[in-house]
Amino acid sequence: MTARVETARPDDTVATAREVLRRRRFRQLPVVAAGRVIGMVTDRDLRDGDASATVDAVMTPTPVTTTPATPVEQAARVLRERKFGALPVVEGDTLVGIVSESDLLGALVELCTLLDTTCTVELECAPDPAAPGHVRRLLERHGGQVAWMTAVRTPSDRQRIALRVRMPPSRSAAQLLEESGYPVAFSIAGGALATVAVG
Repeated sequence: MTARVETARPDDTVATAREVLRRRRFRQLPVVAAGRVIGMVTDRDLRDGDASATVDAVMTPTPVTTTPATPVEQAARVLRERKFGALPVVEGDTLVGIVSESDLLGALVELCTLLDTTCTVELECAPDPAAPGHVRRLLERHGGQVAWMTAVRTPSDRQRIALRVRMPPSRSAAQLLEESGYPVAFSIAGGALATVAVG
């Protein structure tokens, strides 16, 4: 995600917001009031709007948002399925960043260059929404690079987390997770992340 976010106020004029997009070469701006994201405005909204109108007259209210702990593939799925150009990233009610199509393309490039040996790990834990974020931060604190992560609810009302991670040679992801109270169902080591053929 991009942490430094340009925003618009609901009482900004369409002309003002247009100039921000032109100057910064963005295609969308979160609209923020009292520290909360209340809308999104796109270059199309502004292009079609009266220059003297206010942003709140042309914005999309109560936009779809995401969080810093959301897996990248889930954010990408929302962008693709909803045909959005970007998603505001919030913690609670606070805007902390924005994730755009270009951010996701950058993430794809990084994933395709992670050619070192990785391992796939699957574990089960209580259905805590914060658990995937805890697992990711735990591995990253010990030098891990998480390539992808998914979390699903099981029929027995548990949470199954699967991930692929590259760890320093001296650390085992499975052992680290076990020592931190996350029972590992299996861990498969070996293999590099596949390259993607286009065209």
